[in-house]
Amino acid sequence: MKILFVVPRSFNTKQMYKEYPLGVGILATLCRQNGHDTLIYDGNVEDSEGESVERWIEGFQPDVISYSIITPNYPVAKIQVSKLKKIYPKAFYVAGGLHPTLFPELVLNDGYDLVCLGEGEIRFPKVIEALERNIGFNHIDGVFFRDGEAIVKKTMLDQRVNLNELPFVDRNVFNLKRYTHHSLVASRGCPYKCKFCCNYSGTILQNGLSVSPAERVLDELQYLENNFGATVVFFCDDIFFVKKKEILKFCAGYKERGLSLKWIGQMRADTLDDEIAEAMALAGCQRLYFGVESGSENVLVSTNKRLTKAQLLTGTNAAKKAGIRVKTGWIFGLPGTMKDQYASIDFMLEMRPHEISVHQLIPFPGTPYYESPEQFGIRIRDKFDFESFCYGGISDNIQFDYLTAEQLVDLYNETARRLELAGYVPSDKAKLGDEYIYSTPINKNFMPVFRKTTEAQKESKHVE
Repeated sequence: MKILFVVPRSFNTKQMYKEYPLGVGILATLCRQNGHDTLIYDGNVEDSEGESVERWIEGFQPDVISYSIITPNYPVAKIQVSKLKKIYPKAFYVAGGLHPTLFPELVLNDGYDLVCLGEGEIRFPKVIEALERNIGFNHIDGVFFRDGEAIVKKTMLDQRVNLNELPFVDRNVFNLKRYTHHSLVASRGCPYKCKFCCNYSGTILQNGLSVSPAERVLDELQYLENNFGATVVFFCDDIFFVKKKEILKFCAGYKERGLSLKWIGQMRADTLDDEIAEAMALAGCQRLYFGVESGSENVLVSTNKRLTKAQLLTGTNAAKKAGIRVKTGWIFGLPGTMKDQYASIDFMLEMRPHEISVHQLIPFPGTPYYESPEQFGIRIRDKFDFESFCYGGISDNIQFDYLTAEQLVDLYNETARRLELAGYVPSDKAKLGDEYIYSTPINKNFMPVFRKTTEAQKESKHVE
């Protein structure tokens, strides 16, 4: 069969991350191993190059069109699938991902033939096999599909994918020339339950975490370096390796194998101390991303962040001391007083990370802030206006009892003023080599996680 995988871009065009989508990558790899022809359309890179999904697949003539959907890209997916159904009315349309798992019937009503809940590796191959054999889908758990006018709902069983039993993603399934670096995932899920975060755990992954051993991750790094000439790898994990002992195993193995590629990770600050940071720096870590969120102890407690300001400073300082570039994420509009909001600016200046990325609180579906907004002083005018559920802008669909829209803009402006006085450059004006950069929703462009050209990477001592 010919299977097209589509990853739409975010509805907010500023929010376009150029990491190849590993989720559909593993599904495409599994399908290829079963003899199917696959194609991936990643709107995060193709849309920015002026492509459209209709033009991209003209010569492919897919039998199955499968969408990977999260809330920020759902509005784009809805438009695209409507267009494609007119061009390919005989194709079978599948939707999977976080948003369809939360809203299966709503998504099914957009014109899809079937919605896969949870982890795609469990169900998608079974769906393809059922289509090949024409045996229906009643034997597959965790799917919603139409039977005439009725919607059949198959309950999702409590299953978990063992990452160690999956093959490495065949990177040839991607249009690699569109990407400047490689990506890898060493774990799925997060053991924490921050109120602002709708993460993999509890939604896609119903129970617990799935973590690969250090040896397997090192095998995949070696595979990327030897077979694809990888020089930079981004770890997509919510928390890199989760446990300190696994990080140290990874770092020791990196040196033993003589790997030379550099890598970027995402971590909680309480995972990092001087020993871990130094080991990571010696094992090729160039850059770390920390979710700080707020400079108010009250807000850190009320959001269930389970981190203190002292822990945040200790972790980020350890990274900087080891020579690792530090990027931080902050959320304005978390429930709290005006004093709590402005405390973040003071903490930014005290912490002084290399990069500061500020967003408005978006009460994403799947979080307590979406399910019970009034309890937290949040007002959502239309909970199904998903065009407003994107980072990168200022949404009038989402309002706060404790912070007016005018006060929020004033907060952004004061953040910009004070950061620029301290030597930070706004993302609109940042150049290669700028050490301190910040972005807020009032900037025209987000700071790029990676520069566009590999040549630019080679000229810089760090990867932007």
